[in-house]
Amino acid sequence: MGEHTPPLSAATRFSFGFGQIAEGVKTCAFGTYLLFYYNQVLGLASDLAGLAIAIALIFDAVTDPIAGSISDRWKGRLGRRHPFLYASALPLAISFYFLFAPSVSIAEHGQWALFAWMLAATVLTRAAMTLYHVPHMALGAELSEDYDERTSLVALRHLFGALGFVLVYVLGFGVFFAPSEAHPNGQTDPAAYPPYALLLSLIMLASILITARGTQNRVPYMPKARDTESRVRASEVVLEAAQAMRNRSFRWMMIGFIIIFVAWGVGGAAGLYMYTFFWELDRFQILLVLIFGPLGSMLGYAVSSRFFGWLDKRNAMICGGAGWMVVHALPVLLYMTGLAPAPGSWATALFLTSIMILAGMTIAQLIVGIGTSMADIADENALLTGRRQEGVLFGASAFANKCAVALGSYIAGLILTFIEWPGGAQIRTAADIPADTLYWLAVISGPVVSLLAMPGLLCLFGYALNRARVKAIQAELNA
Repeated sequence: MGEHTPPLSAATRFSFGFGQIAEGVKTCAFGTYLLFYYNQVLGLASDLAGLAIAIALIFDAVTDPIAGSISDRWKGRLGRRHPFLYASALPLAISFYFLFAPSVSIAEHGQWALFAWMLAATVLTRAAMTLYHVPHMALGAELSEDYDERTSLVALRHLFGALGFVLVYVLGFGVFFAPSEAHPNGQTDPAAYPPYALLLSLIMLASILITARGTQNRVPYMPKARDTESRVRASEVVLEAAQAMRNRSFRWMMIGFIIIFVAWGVGGAAGLYMYTFFWELDRFQILLVLIFGPLGSMLGYAVSSRFFGWLDKRNAMICGGAGWMVVHALPVLLYMTGLAPAPGSWATALFLTSIMILAGMTIAQLIVGIGTSMADIADENALLTGRRQEGVLFGASAFANKCAVALGSYIAGLILTFIEWPGGAQIRTAADIPADTLYWLAVISGPVVSLLAMPGLLCLFGYALNRARVKAIQAELNA
């Protein structure tokens, strides 16, 4: 960017942030419903459901850095990122719909047929999201060089991502998951999911097209691929990823982020089981609890710029991670000591709602932190290597984010198998589940999960960039 680059308009900022709704909808649906839908609703064994999610993650490990590297090198009228934004919209909407609307005959062919459908649809949905999400995140780093404006852009993006979560919860528990005689808990009704998935698919489609069109005016002012750039080769992608891992701040950031967010993903995947069967909430109580998680995140995103300016990025992320660990473990610990309200009451719903607000506010600092810090790491990497590799770095960031949902859901599936959870539509209420099974679900998905995040928190101390260092790096780059 040069001296004649116009400032970002409010419309461009809005369009960029609006695109995160698509990623928010997909992430929320995967983290909240995917394991529950295939295990509890369709009757797929929990270990097989978790395995399908984990295998799909292997494809992400390959496609995320490739998508980043290809977009880094792309040349054309629409720049490096926008062709991929446009190309991803329709495949994402179609694959997501069929993930939650399997053929009626699939379940009749047994466990392995259902497993194959889940695996194929999950891989296709993740691949389409990769095609969009990695270039979209890299686009955010290219819209501004300002240290604080980058934080505000990331916060805005995640604010809209949280709105995606709210839409998923409100439409699910407020509209589609109405209870019936056959399904007193409406979220166990298989007929509710296909029309629900169709509406979510259309929302994602609109989100992507709006962000692509609304930010296209910035293409002339953003970095372009060098004329000498060659086509992407598999060996080069591996080398670029290895080169990125040599960056100390990037390495420790990725390791810490993955560990913490895998723990977060386990809690999220087990959440619907907990609210339905352990806390015994009805659908409107569950809706109240769930929507205040992303609303708490929105509040966290709103104050993150000031919070990060006060503590700087590393310290703000560490405080956010530590706060989430404490808050996540608190409900079960209070229940075990007799200080929590009785399950099935509105007092319990309000208690859990307050917890979700705090959890959303604290985890938001980590989410903003990795987005804004990755832009600074891209500058440092450009100074060290002479190449702009936002796509590669944000591809790794996207993979870390998917680890939260995929490995979290996989581990949650293993936990359900370990505690001998009785899956299938025949389980209607908490009375159908042994008390010991419910107890172990609560202990493992609550306090134990918080402890699993501790090593990741320690890794964040390895992040070495601060305001003064980034300013010096950018001065050298501009020179």
